[in-house]
Amino acid sequence: MKSFNLKKYLPTKQNSFVWFNAIFLLYLLIIGKVDPITIVTAYFLETAIIGIVYVFKIYSIISFNNKLEKNSNYSNYSLILFFIFHFSFFIAIQLIFVFAFLTISDNNIKEAFNILENIQYVLTYKGITFVLISITVYNFADYVLNFIIPKKYETSSLNKTFTEPYVRIFVQQFTVIISGFFIVFSSGIIVVAIILIAFRTLIELYFVANPTNNILDGNEKPVI
Repeated sequence: MKSFNLKKYLPTKQNSFVWFNAIFLLYLLIIGKVDPITIVTAYFLETAIIGIVYVFKIYSIISFNNKLEKNSNYSNYSLILFFIFHFSFFIAIQLIFVFAFLTISDNNIKEAFNILENIQYVLTYKGITFVLISITVYNFADYVLNFIIPKKYETSSLNKTFTEPYVRIFVQQFTVIISGFFIVFSSGIIVVAIILIAFRTLIELYFVANPTNNILDGNEKPVI
């Protein structure tokens, strides 16, 4: 069993945007530009952002992995449409749960199945635009710094890339749900939101620091 290496979690080029995102969100929270429930909601909506990033990852693997077995360009690129379809369905199911959860503290949330109306409403939460922009920048910076620049698309597996976002989201959202309950039932305690940001940051730092030792990214031969 390897010992904990603190240096791997300190700011580096690879994890710089993890730290930037955390500091920026904490700053917005402390100066009152966002509410704790805004942080929780934005972390839930991050699922869609992660899905978009993985569309780019799949496209990069298909386009630039010369070792990938290619029966035809059309059949490989059709996998992107398949991913978009089933991941969109996953997001819809998640949002139904999220809006049912948010009705506990917000009576303006409509029935959980009114997904589009509820999305329009939560996008009016205090400061949520700033939070979503920060999260989007972080996810795409991570894509560039830790996938494109190291050319991980040359060794990544399509099968594995398809399942990665689900595992990552499960780990992250579990933390959000637990913290969200405290925020919802405690009328939005800022301290809990700060702890939530801290835990989420630690999770992201772990993924970046251990790219070959965690359940999201192992050493695999490139296969379809």
